[in-house]
Amino acid sequence: MNQSLNCIIIDDEKKDRENLFLLLQVYCPFVTVMGEANDRQSIIEILSRLKPDLVFMDIQLGTAPIFEILNNLNSLNFKIVFVTAHDKYAIRGYQYDAIDYLLKPVEPKRLVEAVNKMVHLKRSSSTQTNIINEFYAKAVTSTKISITDAKGVHMVEAIDILYCMSNGNYTVFILINEREIVISKNLKYFEVKLKAYDFLRIHKSYLINLNHIDFMVKEQGGYVVMKNGKSLPVSRNGKKELYDRMNIL
Repeated sequence: MNQSLNCIIIDDEKKDRENLFLLLQVYCPFVTVMGEANDRQSIIEILSRLKPDLVFMDIQLGTAPIFEILNNLNSLNFKIVFVTAHDKYAIRGYQYDAIDYLLKPVEPKRLVEAVNKMVHLKRSSSTQTNIINEFYAKAVTSTKISITDAKGVHMVEAIDILYCMSNGNYTVFILINEREIVISKNLKYFEVKLKAYDFLRIHKSYLINLNHIDFMVKEQGGYVVMKNGKSLPVSRNGKKELYDRMNIL
C-alpha cells in the first residue's frame, strides 16, 4: 500500500524554506508541502487550518525559540522534525515528541532518514486500524525463521537479516552482526520464503530487507546503501517494485 505524506515548512528565513522545499522535491517526492509559515501568526493560522502529517520546524524564529508557540497550541496532532542551526535546543526539542533533529545546512541523507521515520510511524499506525499491509507488521514483530545448512538448523530473527546474496546454487545470508550463513538453496527459494517479512528481490543477485535500507540513489542506474554501508545494485525490473514498496512516486 502506497502512502503519501503531507507536510508544512516553518522557518523565518525564506531561503531556508525554499532549500528544504527543493530537497523534498528531489529526494522525497512523495511528500507534499501543504504550506509554509514564518512567524507566530502564520504558524498558528496554518496549523489550525491544515492537518499535516509532519511539520519541519525551525526552532529559532527571530530572537525567540518556537517552544512558546507550541505550548499554546491546543494539540500537537502532527509529528515534528526540528530543522535548525542551533543544536543547544536538541534535548528540549525532543520533549515535544520530535521524530528527528536536523542541523542546517540539511544533508539529503539525513532528510531521507527523517522522512522514512515518519513513513514507518504512519505504517505502524495504519496497522493498528488494519490499513497497513501485513508484510511490514510481520517484519517488526521480530519473528524467527529457520535456516538449514550442513551443520544444522539456525534460528534467525528475520529483522536481523540485512540481505541475501546469490552465489550460484547457494545463498549467503548477511546478518546485522556481520555474521554470514551459507545455505545450499538458491535465492529464488528464499525470495518466496521471506516475502512475508518485508524482503524484496532488487536484483538477480540480491534479496534485501527493506527495513535495513539506509539510502537510495537514483543515479547511475540506481542502487541502495544498506545499514552496513554495502551498496547493492537495483535492476530495471526491481526498481519499480522497490519504489512502490518504499512509497516513492
